[in-house]
Amino acid sequence: MNHTRRLLVGVLSLLAAPAAAQIFTIPPGAYRTGAAYHRKQPQPAGLDATYPDKRGQLVVVVPRGTKTAKLRVAPDSVWGYVSAKGRTFRLFRNEEYRLEYADTLCIYSSSNIMAGSDRDGNNLRTPGANALGPYTAPRYFFSRGLNGLIFPLTTRYLREAYEASNPGFIAAIGRLNIGQSLVDFDRKTGLFRVTTLYRDEAGH
Repeated sequence: MNHTRRLLVGVLSLLAAPAAAQIFTIPPGAYRTGAAYHRKQPQPAGLDATYPDKRGQLVVVVPRGTKTAKLRVAPDSVWGYVSAKGRTFRLFRNEEYRLEYADTLCIYSSSNIMAGSDRDGNNLRTPGANALGPYTAPRYFFSRGLNGLIFPLTTRYLREAYEASNPGFIAAIGRLNIGQSLVDFDRKTGLFRVTTLYRDEAGH
């Protein structure tokens, strides 16, 4: 009986190990720079991080013995943060973007409609323009590396960013059919279509 029990506990621990590793692949906390995120060095490290609080601050939950404490960090002093669920968010020009894929071409999503914009991202200057409220359909963005400027993920902006350095990538985008989207997601590879095209041209 004891042997069977030990065997069962061993099997369960092996099954649990990968799950724990996935959750804490990138440690939760605030990341001061993109390089610190790449090195997995949060400052401060914590059990969770959320943004924004009532004061517009980033909050990092840190252990204090058997209890926890909340440290508040100015958002303009950090690159971004990782939550307890392992989700990475970059803070850029007072906006929050969820990092979906990190490489020399980084992909982000955002479900927030920006103040003074319509659902297509066009600036609105008419009365009541900010009364649209939250918009939950995700919009996608990209940057060149973890520290690059963030732009809408469109063929136009990709062409401006990569036509000189990676013309094959831009040509591949131009060959997409009308029914194909840059953000079509392949569950088998875990990649967006735009990422697959980029990796193919980069020789990955």
